Amino acid sequence: MRLNILLVDDEPSIKIGFRQLTDWSKTPYTICGTSGNGKEALEYLQTHSVDIIITDLKMSVMDGISLIHALKQNNSEIPILVLSNYSDFELVREALTAGASDYILKANMTAESILEQLDKVAGSIQNIQKKRESALLQKQQLEEQNIQIVMNDIRNFFLDETISSEELSASVSNCNIFTVPCIVLTLFFHEDINREKLKQVSPNIQTLLIETLALTSTPVSIMMHHNELAFFIPDSEVHGSALSSKVQILNRQIATYFGVLPTLCFSTPATGATECRNAYYSCINARRITFYEKNLSVIFVQDIHFTFEIPADEIQNSVNSILGFVQTGSRENLFAYVRSLLSEWAALPLEPFHLCMNCLHIFEGVALSGEAGEFHTQIHDFQKKILQAASFGELKIILCDAFLFLLENQENYLVNYKKEVQIIMRYVNIHYKEHITLDEIANEANLNKSYLCRLFKREYGDSVFHYLNMVRMEKAAKLLRNNSGLFIQEVAAEVGITEPFYFTRRFKEYFGISPSEYVLRFSDTPPKSDPSL
Repeated sequence: MRLNILLVDDEPSIKIGFRQLTDWSKTPYTICGTSGNGKEALEYLQTHSVDIIITDLKMSVMDGISLIHALKQNNSEIPILVLSNYSDFELVREALTAGASDYILKANMTAESILEQLDKVAGSIQNIQKKRESALLQKQQLEEQNIQIVMNDIRNFFLDETISSEELSASVSNCNIFTVPCIVLTLFFHEDINREKLKQVSPNIQTLLIETLALTSTPVSIMMHHNELAFFIPDSEVHGSALSSKVQILNRQIATYFGVLPTLCFSTPATGATECRNAYYSCINARRITFYEKNLSVIFVQDIHFTFEIPADEIQNSVNSILGFVQTGSRENLFAYVRSLLSEWAALPLEPFHLCMNCLHIFEGVALSGEAGEFHTQIHDFQKKILQAASFGELKIILCDAFLFLLENQENYLVNYKKEVQIIMRYVNIHYKEHITLDEIANEANLNKSYLCRLFKREYGDSVFHYLNMVRMEKAAKLLRNNSGLFIQEVAAEVGITEPFYFTRRFKEYFGISPSEYVLRFSDTPPKSDPSL
């Protein structure tokens, strides 16, 4: 690397002599310019890159000492060598005090001495450069660490609420995040994508997003899951009639890059961390529409409106109809009815989780209307498959297979519930809000407790208290959907459970998610924070 030298002296003979002192082309130094005084030197430095300054001390207009002071006031790190005579000792000392690196005696000025001094200065320049690069690297690493901490805090706040909104606000206070209304964009790959690969290429996706949507600012990007990215884009930058066509182009570009077609979901505008979190979950919920149409590539939250409730009498009518087809062996009528029912619910559309739950209730209503006997394991397997169905088409196949199994085994399996079991179920459905005891139920059914337990287990396929828990959880879910302003402890009390933590545990066991997450997924109103939990 060659270093540029600026020579500052008002004597032309010094300038000429310095240039002719050696063949500078054979050295690592270049005399890039000369100036007649300090003022000219400062003007030269405004438009030229200089690595070393060699200056005389005594000059008109602006002397060497003033030049050194001016450079240091501007925080210049350019090393300065001063030219002096033997009689300039006091000036040299003043120059060194002001910040000069060293001095050169004009009387002893030879090529060897000059180059020796320049080599010393060059060494210091390299050390300074190394320190500067090291400091810059440390700064970059620290910034990256801080950014990673912020991203992790956002991710934790969004996914599992391990930090509060107040803690998150403190974490992002130095970042320009959640300060303006923004759109949450989720990018989801239905097939597994290597987490490390997704992390590596997320900047490329970010670049595609900027270019395709013509964004003027860089959107914040966070990896939520191994196959999901979330972007936060200022609302002001994603308006316009051309947005839909632009995101289709973006989707195709990403699909070409990965070989897999992702689903992009855009939220409505949100402001602040809490609103953005709710907007993120609105994308997750809206994305459930892919249950019906897996290859749907672009979703706008405002276009998705799920139905969450099917009247209980409609469910019971379906149970009765299917039970009739099963008992009479009407296979074709059974399949036609199931397909018609599912198509009707898909057209609403019924929220996929509730679709699976309703199908489960219908299946259980038919299957558990009789004696399970040796088929208990198969029934249980069908129950799990219904809840775990990955698509509408898969659910349709599972349900038809399940009812076909019942139909083929109906002679050995299906009978109506006994009168005593019906009494027990009716009592539980009426008194679920109360503290129900086995003695009360036995007294209502006029049965011995032990016999009651055996009878119900045999008829229903599970215990009385399992049935009671099912009733309470379904009632709680309905309350959460329709009145999410209730505290968790209030919902628990409404379904006959006095301990909110016990309620939360039971709810999560039954639905697979916490009550607060259930509200975020299935209610239009954000959950009410409960300081006691």
